[in-house]
Amino acid sequence: MQEKPSRPAQGAPAKRQTQVRAATSARRPAQPARSSAAQRPAASVGQALKRAGGIAGRALNAIRPKGQTQPAGRHAAKQPNSGAKRPDTGVRRVLKRTGLCVATAVALVLVAALGAGFIAFRGPSESLGDLLTVTMLETSALKFVPRIYYSKAQVDEIIARNKVAEVEDETDTSLIVLAGPTPEPGTEAAEPAATPKPENLIVEDEGVEIFEVHGATFNGWMMVVQDPSRVSVGVCREKFSSKEGLVLHEIAERYGAIGAINGGGFSDDGGLGNGGRPIGLVISQGEVLNKAAINSDHNIVMGFNQDNVLIIGKMTSEEALKKGMRDALAFGPALVVNGEAASVKGSSSGLNPRTAIGQRADGAVLMLVIDGRQASSLGATYSDMISVLLEYGAVNAANLDGGSSSMLYYNGQYLNKGVILTGSRKLPTAFIVR
Repeated sequence: MQEKPSRPAQGAPAKRQTQVRAATSARRPAQPARSSAAQRPAASVGQALKRAGGIAGRALNAIRPKGQTQPAGRHAAKQPNSGAKRPDTGVRRVLKRTGLCVATAVALVLVAALGAGFIAFRGPSESLGDLLTVTMLETSALKFVPRIYYSKAQVDEIIARNKVAEVEDETDTSLIVLAGPTPEPGTEAAEPAATPKPENLIVEDEGVEIFEVHGATFNGWMMVVQDPSRVSVGVCREKFSSKEGLVLHEIAERYGAIGAINGGGFSDDGGLGNGGRPIGLVISQGEVLNKAAINSDHNIVMGFNQDNVLIIGKMTSEEALKKGMRDALAFGPALVVNGEAASVKGSSSGLNPRTAIGQRADGAVLMLVIDGRQASSLGATYSDMISVLLEYGAVNAANLDGGSSSMLYYNGQYLNKGVILTGSRKLPTAFIVR
């Protein structure tokens, strides 16, 4: 007969299970405690960083210049945008209004200028329109202005009725009787002066006299050189090229000259020429350095022959050499030939800076320079130039290059102001006085 297990034997496993459950229960609460202890520091650090970030953001907003946008980011996105945009919007609004005001003012000025120009060019006074047109056509920067108000055909008509007639007469050399070499200063022969001494005489120096000349619209200077053999052509170099020329005093210094005026024309498209290439005939010390350009606008040759007589007229390089020309340049027009003034129609070529060379009956050379395009001296017309040259006894005279090239240099300084602020332009040629 089997014996039934006793109760204690049956209760032992249960006791052990109870003990295991108790042990397990005792261990379970410890896990949340450890987990909570590990998470609290992390949460505290995150909150601290969040608070620090908010404080830093507010500090940056406090010191950020007005109108500067806030950097993009999570915290920036939470900040209100209205305060940051208002300054930018205000600045843009002010800039737009300012720009609109400036544009309106410029437009009004342009309209007023165009209206005033229309009255001046196309108003009741035809002579005023002609004067403005021919004056501006001789400039580099303002040639376009007359064409705003006139067609090409109308501009050509204005030029036709305002010009100097070409002189066909050849120079009569017998009208020039040279007075001989300049007497030594202090000698008895030097006592009489070939030129009267009016109040406008500003320089008198060993055969050279310089006078101030004035007109209704111009101021200028007349240099009189008693001995024509002292006058010749100076060049920037013997072989012309695209290399830039020299300013007037540099040409004078190259020859040891004491005086100079600008000479013939040169390539100057748009007023940007560098003075390296002359236009027309250039003869210096009997040598042809540049051949004549008969079909050019600058086809009037003026220069001194071996007898020191100034000859003016149209001629080729070969014809000039046959006439015995020692020094010559080309430009034009001729202003006085054989004592007779050229015929001038209307305003000729307007009021501009000008340069001319002439000769008196006693052989003295006249070198005239007129300032222009300035408040104190608007410039001279060809008629003005002719009047001044005849007043000083010119028998023959011709116009040289003018405008911003017109300069008179003597004894280390420029006597006239000239048009450009930097002084003399780069030039290929000049008439010099040694």
